[in-house]
Amino acid sequence: MLDIIRSNSQSFWVKIAFGVIILVFVFWGVGSFTDTGNVNIVGTVNDEPITYQQFETSYRRAEEAINQQNQRKSWTAEEKTQLGRQVFQQLVVERLIVQEARRNNIDVSPYELRLYVGEIKDFQDAQGKFDPERYKNVLAASRQTPGQFEEDVTRRLLIEKMVAFVSQGSWSDTLEARARFNFLRQKRVIEYIYLPATAKDSDAVSDEQVSAYYDEHKLDYAIPQKADVQYVEVNPLSLVAPETITDEAAKAWYEKNQSRFLEPESVEASHILVRLDKDAPAEDVKKAEEQIAAIQKELASGKPFAEVADAHNPPNAADKGGRVGWITRGMTVPAFDQAAFSAEKNVVTAPVRSEFGYHLILVTDRKAESVKSYESVKADIQKTLAAEASKDKLSDVLDAIAEANILGQDLKQTAEANKLPVKTSGLMSKEELQHNLGITAEDAGAIMARGANQPVDIPLAAGDKYLIVRVLEAAPASFKPLDEVKADVVNKIRSANALSVAMKELEAVLKTADKGLDAAWKNKVVISAAVDRGSALAPFSAQPELDEAMFNTTPGSWLPGVYAVQRDEERGALIAKVAKIEDPSAQEWQQFEPIMLNLTQRERQDGIYQAFMEDLANKSKIEVRNQDIIDRKNM
Repeated sequence: MLDIIRSNSQSFWVKIAFGVIILVFVFWGVGSFTDTGNVNIVGTVNDEPITYQQFETSYRRAEEAINQQNQRKSWTAEEKTQLGRQVFQQLVVERLIVQEARRNNIDVSPYELRLYVGEIKDFQDAQGKFDPERYKNVLAASRQTPGQFEEDVTRRLLIEKMVAFVSQGSWSDTLEARARFNFLRQKRVIEYIYLPATAKDSDAVSDEQVSAYYDEHKLDYAIPQKADVQYVEVNPLSLVAPETITDEAAKAWYEKNQSRFLEPESVEASHILVRLDKDAPAEDVKKAEEQIAAIQKELASGKPFAEVADAHNPPNAADKGGRVGWITRGMTVPAFDQAAFSAEKNVVTAPVRSEFGYHLILVTDRKAESVKSYESVKADIQKTLAAEASKDKLSDVLDAIAEANILGQDLKQTAEANKLPVKTSGLMSKEELQHNLGITAEDAGAIMARGANQPVDIPLAAGDKYLIVRVLEAAPASFKPLDEVKADVVNKIRSANALSVAMKELEAVLKTADKGLDAAWKNKVVISAAVDRGSALAPFSAQPELDEAMFNTTPGSWLPGVYAVQRDEERGALIAKVAKIEDPSAQEWQQFEPIMLNLTQRERQDGIYQAFMEDLANKSKIEVRNQDIIDRKNM
């Protein structure tokens, strides 16, 4: 729920604005950086200070964001230094952009800020309206004040405006977009000769060869370390059952939060639409007005509204009979909204012009603003209060079970006492534990580091749950013995030998292929279906060298080597040449033209913005006043 708040609270969330500048400052101490030393000022940008308090707040937020992703992270001095320098660089970039916006009289008005904040769903009530109390509570849960949050959002919106301002002169080049599309969508038809590597059971393989292959490929026969664990699942939202919430508590919460259950005024509406573009020429407007007038005459003659609507409404304009359904204020475009809520019941309105065209609106029913009854929302309230109570109880439950686990008490007994499920995994590898339990690779590694009948000291995060874990059995890593895998080793040696023979045979063919193939080899040539760039040559598995060579070789030429390929379970050797190139059709281009034009436009905007930021940084005076604070010395 708080993700968007946490995202907006980070001091370096506008990645697009910062990427280039970080490159400019990549070598610390180079360029316009100097270190003049000052206790309260960490640095200056064109003589404007970055204070210790500003830097420390941004650093703590950045550190907290990383800790949320990795709750068990232990920071090294080097990592702290790196983060401190990144945070300072971000603050420098922010300051540069804000200063440049100020010079160009670009700002964010209170109205723009209010509009943006009001659209954030986490701040809205059940009806989608901005809720001031919810706004304060959500920010408080994220340890922010409205002032801090609004300052961050204002800075973000200002940076977005600057990006748009700087790159407004960019344009889309259709020829460039089409050339890129042709490159990406180009296909190639391949002629190839494939020779399967046929191993014979009669091929002799010595014990020395078997032993040498096994030693060289021993990792292929590794048995990973495994562990069997017993674990208790703790769901933060289900520790308290909804039915345990008393009627008195639920009713008290209902009385205090009635605004959440407000049912806004609504009307049941239908309409007939005559489509008209927003900027339509006068002649089209006249035709639309004549059409809507003719429809009004039909209605005046006594024809049912639904019948007339079905006869005249364009596709997707409404449901059968012109029905729009129940709407609340703000659900439709402003012109329709105002007319519908001002209309007399069962009386068709005069034509209403919106951005979609002309509407005739019929309101068939109304509901006044009301509050949902307590009984209708009681179950939902109990669930809400139970979830909140579960969160409050979580820490105590986790601590109690983890402590009992560390003390060697029976985990199953402890879980049952807390009415929680206990499970066992069976012997699993680290990767299997990570996948099946939903834990991180680091936590799976912590389990593997424990011996048999040993507890994992802390609860492990597993998606929306926590796990208290005890290792029941630990099986060390090992290798399958040679006697067990000897048959497989022999088969692989024979297969490798057969592949070598096949490749040598095709190497000889390739040497003279440009002069022509003899009849025997011509009969083995296969013409492929057209191959997409980045795709494999069917029916073979992807082979990077072959896949790349197909698109780097000129038509009519043989690819430069012999390639080992895989087809299902069969290996073999292959030589090939490019028969022809197929460019995408005009129809394909029409389908992707808007996407490619947008991509080209965005790249141009990025290029302009990068050049602007590089120039701005080069012209600016940036000073480091307190290197030790930035580098987190003794912190």
